Amino acid sequence: MSSLRVALVGFDITPRFHPRCGAWGCNPSITEVDSPLLARCLAVQQDDRLFLWYSCDLVGESPSQTDTRCEQLAAGLGLRREQVLWAGNQNHSSGSLPTAHFSGSIFDDLSERDPDFMQAEVDRLMQTSVDAGKEAMARLQPAKVCAGRGYCDSVSFNTRMPMPDGGFKFIRRHDEAVRTGQPIDPTIGVVRFDDAAGRPIGVIFNFAAHPATMISQKWISSDWVGPARQSIEDALDGAPSMFCQGFLSNINCCHLFGTPDQARQTGNRLGKAAVAALATLIPVRADPFKVAWKTVNLQCRPMPPREHFERELAQMEEYITALENDPTLTWCGPMNLPEQVRPELRAAVIKAKMAYPQEGLRMLEAGETLPSSMPFPVGAVRIGDVAACLTLGEPFVEIGLAIRARSPFVHTLICGEINGLFGNIGTDPEVDRGYGMDSYYEILDLDGFRLPPEKGSAGRIISAAVELLWQLKEKA
Repeated sequence: MSSLRVALVGFDITPRFHPRCGAWGCNPSITEVDSPLLARCLAVQQDDRLFLWYSCDLVGESPSQTDTRCEQLAAGLGLRREQVLWAGNQNHSSGSLPTAHFSGSIFDDLSERDPDFMQAEVDRLMQTSVDAGKEAMARLQPAKVCAGRGYCDSVSFNTRMPMPDGGFKFIRRHDEAVRTGQPIDPTIGVVRFDDAAGRPIGVIFNFAAHPATMISQKWISSDWVGPARQSIEDALDGAPSMFCQGFLSNINCCHLFGTPDQARQTGNRLGKAAVAALATLIPVRADPFKVAWKTVNLQCRPMPPREHFERELAQMEEYITALENDPTLTWCGPMNLPEQVRPELRAAVIKAKMAYPQEGLRMLEAGETLPSSMPFPVGAVRIGDVAACLTLGEPFVEIGLAIRARSPFVHTLICGEINGLFGNIGTDPEVDRGYGMDSYYEILDLDGFRLPPEKGSAGRIISAAVELLWQLKEKA
């Protein structure tokens, strides 16, 4: 077995601004840069196994869109599709990519688009990414590995507060959330790669929280991720640092609908904790390098009856009418919309959501059926004594905590948003609480009409991830 070879390359993916259509040529409300959007490409090789992992300050796209992107990257790099991972970090200040339907904030206006400008931006993003991948492969060198963890419990909070009626309130304030006792994951996973002389090649850091300080505002920004990443790079004399998003579905950052200064405060605090962890890292084995995948089928909830869709539509229509007389209203059925959002935008959100129950009624009338399950790939990577669990989308934080607790590896990174958005995947009690478990699946423009995952989905993901981790451990 040959020695592990590693390279980590950083590159800028900040979009240009169209004079009318804003960032990427399709986000008219985003017109200024607060901080650049950055990306990292990690290349890992041992013997005939080569693996490129991209991590970007982007909200992400659907799995099918991401798969197309990875196929294009693989073709440009002369690799197979399975050798490329593409991860966004759920950055709500990145704007919608030109080919995406989802912006990270449903309050962004994506109606004005310039197709030629958008295509040029897509081409530029892809070429920059291919160039970074080629550079990473050219710079591969023997590497040593050090690993450990930091701790920061003051920059994130759990958004879900159970309510007496069996539902929940979506909390948007840190000071309110800390009183609920709902779990977060304060762990900062840290892995450093060094060259033969002991100089840092680069660092991976892993944490679970939405970069969502700035929602529906005018700035392109890396949110809190940028300052945290910069703090680590400053401590390593400029060696690149790559952020890997954790399982964050029910976890937000300290300030929602906040300011650039608040994003920097959060990032600086997390960065300080990560830098402190750098001093505690210990050398670990760097081989073997292995990757494994397994697809599990998540059972879907049954198709709701006609009465359910009719009740939803009535609640939405009632809210829109009532909002005209009372612009402070935020509750529409089980949903509590943000009071920070203008009344006309709250109304627009509800009007857009009406498409799902309307389509449901049409399908019931036509007698159309849907698949009873959805395929969900789960992956695991082993680099010696370090492992990472990889999944699509946004599993709840409790799922990641359970996987890490049952992992055979002392150092286990929990990484979501790998190879595309998917939707929220909650624990069984949270599935019962309803709204928030189904909102992403009800966006028809993404993947058409879908039924959300049923109870048992969290358990299937945990079992598959733990099985893969043990499988890789036993292949030492």
